[in-house]
Amino acid sequence: MSLARTAYEVATSAAEPLFGLVMRRRLRRGKEVEGRVGERFARPNVSRPAGPLVWLHGASIGETRLLLELARTLHAHRPGLHFLLTSQTVTAAELLDRAIAQDPALKGRALHQFAPLDSPAIARRFIHYWKPDAAIFAEGEIWPNLLKTLRRTDTPTALVNARMTEKSLQGWSRWSGLSRDLFGGFDVILAADRRTADGLSALAGRTVTSPGNLKAALPPPGHDADEEAALRKDFVGGGPCLVAVSTHDGEEAFVLDALALMSPRPACIIVPRHPERAPDIIRLIESRGMSHARRSAGDTATAMTDVLLADTLGEVGLFARLADTVYLGGGHAPGVGGHNPIEIIRLGRALATGPDVFNFDDAKRDLLGQPGYNIVETPADLAGGFPFPAPETELIARMESTARAPMDATIEALLPLLPEEPR
Repeated sequence: MSLARTAYEVATSAAEPLFGLVMRRRLRRGKEVEGRVGERFARPNVSRPAGPLVWLHGASIGETRLLLELARTLHAHRPGLHFLLTSQTVTAAELLDRAIAQDPALKGRALHQFAPLDSPAIARRFIHYWKPDAAIFAEGEIWPNLLKTLRRTDTPTALVNARMTEKSLQGWSRWSGLSRDLFGGFDVILAADRRTADGLSALAGRTVTSPGNLKAALPPPGHDADEEAALRKDFVGGGPCLVAVSTHDGEEAFVLDALALMSPRPACIIVPRHPERAPDIIRLIESRGMSHARRSAGDTATAMTDVLLADTLGEVGLFARLADTVYLGGGHAPGVGGHNPIEIIRLGRALATGPDVFNFDDAKRDLLGQPGYNIVETPADLAGGFPFPAPETELIARMESTARAPMDATIEALLPLLPEEPR
């Protein structure tokens, strides 16, 4: 075992007495859920389901949507499997709990828990309680103590849709022994892009392939047609509509600056990546002298409303369908690296985003120069280009025809790790 890994184990073990204080502070800030903090310490209040159990872990909303689709697809191949899905954030937890309750393929077959803290003792308690038959991690969720415990119990492990920036890869390369130990121990590693595949090949000491970004396989988000009709009638009217999706701190101001440059102003909908930021966004809207309606409060947006603040989850499909252009957040927020543009393009909506989209370099390279995909540097660029040309039908058809390929390749690689159906 590498010196770095030993140091990590010692440090996390020594820090464990402080975890309670950290969790109480996070609870006060709304970053944990009352009554569920015990899950962080691998003290669940639900029982392990009988039968084979696959553990799927992702950090936030993007990864958890991906893992939901992965669980559905695995269920279609192995109907006898149960699924434990874990996440780090409150918003991801809300999405998972609702999706499991509403999905006939997952209801009764899947459950959600908050991810455990990664100390040696908590990791052992978590794995001992749940006894997963396989563990699948999404994108960049690497937890050394959990991985060590899984490997000691001979539990098959996979890292799927792995995505790392050049900076992250360089950082891991400085700890070559730890990197080889962690990444080399996965039974399956699949990268979302070529850069990550090359970097992980060097770190793991074996060839890592990239079947493509699994998020391409996510179906376009659904919507309530009656809600769409009502919003078109009462709020959008017959005019244009700008929808800002998955915005981060600073990007709402970018959109409002662009809105102020437009005449006449389009209807504007802001869908923040983290709905709990709504009070800050409301203060920002009011500071610009603009009116707003808040979706989570049940406010009704009318033709007199400047901004509809959609601080809810699971409604991106509804709002994107109202848009003449979607501004996709993450490209102007430092360190975020952009968000997935594919689902918006597949809906047939023009998309504008910031230039800093390093997490989706492959998609940017494929889409740049195509109608429907636009990089905007300044609010004036967004205002001047609005409404941008929609993507062409040929591009949408091509994306639809290749959408399932990454998922098919991932399932093919994972099935040998999973328990066989009983005869």
